[in-house]
Amino acid sequence: MNKICFITLLSIATLFLSFAYAGEACIYGTAYYSDGSKIDGTATISTSWNGVKAFPKNGQYELCLGSNPRKSITIYLDGMRYTTLYVDGNTRLNIVKR
Repeated sequence: MNKICFITLLSIATLFLSFAYAGEACIYGTAYYSDGSKIDGTATISTSWNGVKAFPKNGQYELCLGSNPRKSITIYLDGMRYTTLYVDGNTRLNIVKR
């Protein structure tokens, strides 16, 4: 009986971990101008993954993608290519606007 309980608990734990891993991924970080001042609502961050946009507030932003791409995506700053980034889960990217 103990063996059956252990296997059942292990299966449930594995299931919960797979749900957590397969969830939504977010790109987040700081957003500053090259002079060191914080970007506050005057820039748009977007991706090649979907149409979601982020607008930094007080030098911080978070852009949630709706799913976990598990691949490289392009990040845009004000419609211009900023970088390419591999995203597999929550990923930090600090942005400097020149």
